[in-house]
Amino acid sequence: MTARNLGLGLGLLLILWGATVFPGGAAEPPATHLDLKEALRLAWKANPNLQISRLQALIAGEQVVRARSGLLPQVKTQVSQTIYDNPMKFSFAGGSTFPQTNRNFWGSQTSVNQLVFDFWGTPSKYMAAIKGHQASLLDSTQTRDNVFLTVAQGYFKTLRAKKLVEVAKQNVFDLKAHLKIAEDQYQFGVVTFNDVLQAKVSLADAEQNLIVAETDYINIRSELNKALMLPVTAPTVLKDEKVDLKPWALGEATDVALKHRADLKASQERIRQQEKTVVETRAQFFPQFGVQAGHFYQVNNSTLHDTQWSVIFAMNWNIFSGLDTKAAVSQAKLKVQQLEEQHKDMNEQVQLDVQTAYLKIKETVDRIRTTETAVTQGEENLRLNEERYKESVGTATDVIDADTLLTRTRVNYWTAVYDHQMAKAQMLWAIGAINELLPQENQPRHVP
Repeated sequence: MTARNLGLGLGLLLILWGATVFPGGAAEPPATHLDLKEALRLAWKANPNLQISRLQALIAGEQVVRARSGLLPQVKTQVSQTIYDNPMKFSFAGGSTFPQTNRNFWGSQTSVNQLVFDFWGTPSKYMAAIKGHQASLLDSTQTRDNVFLTVAQGYFKTLRAKKLVEVAKQNVFDLKAHLKIAEDQYQFGVVTFNDVLQAKVSLADAEQNLIVAETDYINIRSELNKALMLPVTAPTVLKDEKVDLKPWALGEATDVALKHRADLKASQERIRQQEKTVVETRAQFFPQFGVQAGHFYQVNNSTLHDTQWSVIFAMNWNIFSGLDTKAAVSQAKLKVQQLEEQHKDMNEQVQLDVQTAYLKIKETVDRIRTTETAVTQGEENLRLNEERYKESVGTATDVIDADTLLTRTRVNYWTAVYDHQMAKAQMLWAIGAINELLPQENQPRHVP
């Protein structure tokens, strides 16, 4: 082989290798293998909604620090340099003057202010901030539960979509086998060409359904990837799993939900927070008592003492504010009533969530039992119709109808199977226990 031919051969191999590794100019993302726990762990670590809720809790924590500062001494200091064009002077009768300050001097002033009593206004503000922080932490917990439900449902939707692709492929395979039989029967003059045409039309329809199923699978998988902060186009491979759930009675599950749902607890904390806000606002009707201690120093040749120490006991009372305080107290009380009504509605919604999940579980159990039997019957029905067609007793329409019925039954069965898993995940969410799918020791301590 000449050097020129060898170079052309190597070039061709490089082109073929590049087209294989970099189709469309970019390498396909590597496949990510996940089980449900790993998917939840990824969501716990990187989901943007969880990140936002954690930041909100941190913001509420800093509000506690700000509110507590009102109970602590406030220390202020000031240092200044003053230059006058003429020093300040006293004028006496007869025209004599006496300087009050130097023309150029510097001074300092330090004061410590401490609130003594303001009719529980500042302590209530501090307690309201604590309740707000606790509510934010519970909001973060509920956000976690909502994200876990989204991930669990997305996980099983992806598994279901993959299974429906397999069903569609099986349908195409069965119809190709039937088409082969119809063509053989036609070649031997046993059937008319209409059977072949009918088989081809049915096969084309099945292939179209397969294309749709594959597209749906890619889209559903991409939505899950987005929730897990994985590359949207990543060919994620999921392990087929089941959700463990003990058989709950409806009343028992409802009681657990009312005790453990984080959004209900957060609602209660916000009511308590607003009640403290009412006390804080009402305190504006009354005076504030405080004490101030200070130190003053000024360079002054005209005074006997450059340094002064002072203690001031003060009362500050806004006697009339144009009914602003009265309206603010009324607003705060109405806000409490509003939050209480929202809590009642949320209480009813929690009970509805539990009932919906409970009935969905029962429904899917019945659907699985029914469709599982139907699949077995459909497979036998297809086998019998294929045998009848081979023996020229049955028709091509019978075979195609049997295959269509079996495909629909398989779709119904696998849909019921994965709907059942999603219903169990929804029940765990409804009772506030979906975090059990990812035990605490597996949850990374992640703070943004």
